[in-house]
Amino acid sequence: LPGVPLWVSWVWLPGKQGDAQERRFIVSTVRRSAAVMKRIGRRRWKIEALFKTLKSRFGFGKFGQHSKLGVLRYLCLSILSFLLCHFEDLDHPHTGESGWPDWGALAQQVRWKFFGWVRLDELFREIEQIYAVQDARSPLIV
Repeated sequence: LPGVPLWVSWVWLPGKQGDAQERRFIVSTVRRSAAVMKRIGRRRWKIEALFKTLKSRFGFGKFGQHSKLGVLRYLCLSILSFLLCHFEDLDHPHTGESGWPDWGALAQQVRWKFFGWVRLDELFREIEQIYAVQDARSPLIV
């Protein structure tokens, strides 16, 4: 990029259990010291991890909102879903493993915890409909 000054630094990210550290490079067009770039870079990767989780587990990357209000509503719902799953994760004792929880399993637990009664109500209504059909047919069978 002719005429565009670039400054490069890197950050060592801790690896998962048994893995080596991972080096991430930071490129900036604003002149900053290496320490400032590293501090900003570390924060950025935490934010990137949040958005990666929102996109992969909560469908944040697939929304079809075209208005600013629609995007804001979807963002609020996604963050609310993420926080509910996070609080559900905090309710469970950890085995000492450091790493990301299974967000899909947490979302399922939150779903059953807060909205399980909706599904039970649907099932009870379906059972009543089946009994109504069976009661209507039983005189014809005899």
